[in-house]
Amino acid sequence: MVLAGANVTHHIEDRWFYWDWSSLSYVLLVILAFATYWDKRFPVLTQKIDSVKSGLWMFLMGFILFLLGTIPKGFDYLVLTYGLPYLIYFIVGHLTYAIPIMINDVGEKSVPLKVKMATMLSIIVFLTFLATVAGTYNNDPMISTIAAVYSPFPLVALIFPAAVRHLQRCRMYVVFIPAMFLAMRFPWFLFPVILLFWILRYYHYFCHGTVHPSFKVDIPAGRNN
Repeated sequence: MVLAGANVTHHIEDRWFYWDWSSLSYVLLVILAFATYWDKRFPVLTQKIDSVKSGLWMFLMGFILFLLGTIPKGFDYLVLTYGLPYLIYFIVGHLTYAIPIMINDVGEKSVPLKVKMATMLSIIVFLTFLATVAGTYNNDPMISTIAAVYSPFPLVALIFPAAVRHLQRCRMYVVFIPAMFLAMRFPWFLFPVILLFWILRYYHYFCHGTVHPSFKVDIPAGRNN
């Protein structure tokens, strides 16, 4: 969300802003470090959205992080209009993680019954569609494409029978897709993305025996791909 705020301020100034290494600034790095520390020290962002109140709280947290990202370029009233679809997508991410993946005593993973997930998944699909429409209306190629590319994942989880792999893909790509798209404007952001999605998987594997975070999903028994 911090980088989304920076992205919007750059977009307002120049819609055709892409792959600009000069976008890296010490101020933005300090803000990103502060946001990371804030989340570690006061993990408010791990709160689940299970009510209107908690949803509004997440919206407020996302808005604060978003505004922090606008500091290097300065605030403009258009930021509120262009930032709305990013905030909606921020809520989508937290709603996605609010659906639990349960692990039993023997290490087997499972998800709630489809009837219990249907309402949440329907809201996720609707908000993703809303973010796409709002981004398109704002003529913002970033968030409109991010939400559109992500939309099949919750849709599959909603339509197809309940499966761990569907929810795992929803969780992975709700973070990976915006990270990669934002990196197209802020290429230096690829370094933390690579650290998160590739290098840390080896750390977790060799230290804890788990492949996480990664793109690995649980495949049904009898399948090898």
